[in-house]
Amino acid sequence: MVVDGKPLTYGRFIDRMGRINALLASKDIAQGARVAIVSEDPAMVAALLLACLRAGIAVVNLNPDMTPPERMNALVACDPAHLFIDRAIFEAGPLPAGLAHAVIEADTGPSGLIGKLLKRGAPGTGQGGLRAEIEATAPAPFPQAIAPGTIGLMLFTSGTTSAPKIVQLSHANLAAQLSTFGKVYDYDADSRILNPLPMHFTDGILHGPLVAFVTGATLYRPRRFNVHELGALLDGVYRDRITHFNLVPAMLSLMDRLGEEYRSVFATDEFRYIRSSGDRLPEALWRAVQDRYGVRVINTYGLSETVCEAIYCGPSEQTFRIGTIGKPVDCEIRLVDGEGNDVPEGVAGELVIRGGNIMVGYLGRPDLTEAAIDADGWFRTGDLATIDAEGFVTITGRKKALIISGGVNIQPQEIVDALMTHPAVAEAHVFGLPDPVWGERVVAAVVARPGAAQPDEAALTEHLRALVSANKVPRAIRVLEALPRNPAGKVLVEALRQMFAGAGDGSGAALTGSLEEQIRQIAAHVFTCSPDELRLSSQPRSTFGWDSFAHLTLIGEIERQYGITLSARDVLRVTTLGHLVEIVGEKLPRTGT
Repeated sequence: MVVDGKPLTYGRFIDRMGRINALLASKDIAQGARVAIVSEDPAMVAALLLACLRAGIAVVNLNPDMTPPERMNALVACDPAHLFIDRAIFEAGPLPAGLAHAVIEADTGPSGLIGKLLKRGAPGTGQGGLRAEIEATAPAPFPQAIAPGTIGLMLFTSGTTSAPKIVQLSHANLAAQLSTFGKVYDYDADSRILNPLPMHFTDGILHGPLVAFVTGATLYRPRRFNVHELGALLDGVYRDRITHFNLVPAMLSLMDRLGEEYRSVFATDEFRYIRSSGDRLPEALWRAVQDRYGVRVINTYGLSETVCEAIYCGPSEQTFRIGTIGKPVDCEIRLVDGEGNDVPEGVAGELVIRGGNIMVGYLGRPDLTEAAIDADGWFRTGDLATIDAEGFVTITGRKKALIISGGVNIQPQEIVDALMTHPAVAEAHVFGLPDPVWGERVVAAVVARPGAAQPDEAALTEHLRALVSANKVPRAIRVLEALPRNPAGKVLVEALRQMFAGAGDGSGAALTGSLEEQIRQIAAHVFTCSPDELRLSSQPRSTFGWDSFAHLTLIGEIERQYGITLSARDVLRVTTLGHLVEIVGEKLPRTGT
């Protein structure tokens, strides 16, 4: 495993796993228990994850970017026996009362403070945190085998503040998925896998440490991906002779912009293909990237409930057709109507899947499990699709209200519940609108409580920022006199969509002041924050809402507002807001803005 250029050999990694196994036993964390991890350290997450799996202990790896309320609710929902948590995150907010935990101190290297603590720490002393405990514990052997039905991995499929759905995946499920990977992909000990996707994503885990450990491949990844580092990431494809590159469509969108300057990075004998997942891959973008870089882009379809994937468009010629999600492998699919009957060829129906990769069920929710998986083992995906005469599947829509933005599943009800805690909100409805970069963007309509002062968008946005992660804060909020409903009282989402389409998303508001002030206004809209919070020194790591996908949105808005085009080099230069002001100033006519 290579993180930010720092290698971790299999020998050191397996030794660390053995030490963690012994440490788990010393903490009375036995087979059948479950633990939670909240960390930004990929190497530590990988070691904890694989050690727990080999010990028969279930793992839920939480998003380290959760707000403290989200994290608290998630931990209460999954109820772990133990928590492994980064020091900075631990200090950011409370934990559930009585939850046993170990703090992961920052890794400053063997010559730094933590390195010294590692040498003298002892189990139970707390010196140096978890790293010291691991180093001071002798390795212990793992059990020979784990029962196939043992729960191995748990994933939040949606919601951390409202009715969470936590997928339980057994060792049999994981084995079935990895077996399919062996058929579909050409992962082996010579593979060099570049996967910058977050490790709380199933794609980040399965196409990361799990498949690498099983095949003996080398996994390359940044500690944390930032969009302005995409150029360095692509340079690494050539330098490190990467064979497989895993990403999401929004990253392909930026690569399409960078194409001319980075065309040759894939021109090695070793490189095989790009794998895209997590969101709809627009056909035009798909073709553009393939043509520009001269490589195959494969597309996959799956959900947390199917471990990772079920339907594959490539890499084989038999399953590859641009614009589709390909064909199922090692599982069965059907397209059914509302009564569960198969629909004719070419007619849209709900996609249902059956196979060894289908989850055991949702933690503590037998009602939701029964609603999702019928007596014959068919899992209802909630996605609408068609299938042609040659067996190629195309997604056409979605039955469920889930929003997928930047490859992340967002449960609208979670945001509704957060809005409803504002004293001036009587009703709220949240949904997704199409977005060229994000796939979908979150928007909300609210109705003010009678007698209360009408809340404005800024106040509601500020309220939400304390309760939900940045990617869940609506890009636009409209305050209405009433939500449009049909005679049965159901909210007319299409009518709301038309309202938002007609009014735009607020990005077209008139800009005022100096160039710096204007760009702060544009950035504040994109990041869902106040312009007063932004400075020339503001940068992604320390600015709420400025993640990799918001960066792309910001660039697009700047180009639209000023009628300019930023080059690939310009995009990668934007590491602070001041850099963006400087770049825009260079491109505008000297007579003014």
